[in-house]
Amino acid sequence: MTKVYFIRHAEPDFTNHNDLLRPLTPKGMQDRKIVTDYLEDKKIDVVLSSPFKRAVMTMEDFAGKYGFNIETIDDFHERIVGTEWIDNFGDFARNQWADFDYKLDGGESLNEVQTRNITALKEVLRKYDGKNIAVGTHGTALSTIINYYDKSFGYEDFEKIKDVMPWIVAFEFDGEKCVSIKNFKKPELWDAYNSDYEKLEGVTLIRDDEANFPKGAYHLVCEVLVRHVDGTYLLMKRSPNKNWPGMWEATAGGSALKGETDVEGALRELREETGVIADKLEFLSKDLGKYCWHVRFLCITDCDKNSVQLQEGETCDYKWLPASEILAMSDKELLGWEMRKHIV
Repeated sequence: MTKVYFIRHAEPDFTNHNDLLRPLTPKGMQDRKIVTDYLEDKKIDVVLSSPFKRAVMTMEDFAGKYGFNIETIDDFHERIVGTEWIDNFGDFARNQWADFDYKLDGGESLNEVQTRNITALKEVLRKYDGKNIAVGTHGTALSTIINYYDKSFGYEDFEKIKDVMPWIVAFEFDGEKCVSIKNFKKPELWDAYNSDYEKLEGVTLIRDDEANFPKGAYHLVCEVLVRHVDGTYLLMKRSPNKNWPGMWEATAGGSALKGETDVEGALRELREETGVIADKLEFLSKDLGKYCWHVRFLCITDCDKNSVQLQEGETCDYKWLPASEILAMSDKELLGWEMRKHIV
């Protein structure tokens, strides 16, 4: 079997309109580590790339760390739009996916992009049969490759990935026959805050990479205590596959995603973990931990107490209890001692 990992480049600097020479932004440079971390256990044998600068730059972190030369292949380059820069890319892309022969003067159709990329890929499969291959590529080029093997991939799918950078798709081949296509889920990204609870502009943190956080950078963990108008509190039971399996928590919560405020992150986590929908929260407290700020909120709800939803892989049961019963629970039953002081 031959495995090919196509890596769409990280965030490019769109202020540079030269398609060949457009570099990565500082964020794009930082996000190359996503690629390196993903590829490091894939036993890569060869690193290839489109000759476009943003694709090569995306592969340089991994290649440099593990001593690979990057072999550029011209036919893996991105679709040529035309002779002029276009501002309304959305309409152009929609027209191209509706008609694979549609193109602007001096540009390429998706049929031409697909034929060029598939021809290059088949040559790579013959040359590196049985190897594990990493290829730096582009959003449209990669999308046409997927479409060649899976005709169900179309404009709506392209729209979903157009802002995902980097984006990794793993292909497995038996000779030239594609036997599987797997999308790599993009890592969870967080905003960074300092010890004064001020957002650090231009700094992005990656989940499960806490050991490499910049000094003085912390992410947000948002926790929500849910109290019904009848005075009872909602407890959620942790799934067996989680840390502290089977224990109860008097909170719903998790990390705020990049671009979310603390309140937005808390409301989303509340909705995802319990199904409880709220439009406002009361601030309770916050404190600084080793890697994160813990921010606590109270949600007062009149929801149907039987309508609580469980989140697959996260929770397996729930119950509503009065404060007296919760405060009587031992630390072997209940997590979240910091939240207990807010239960009255």
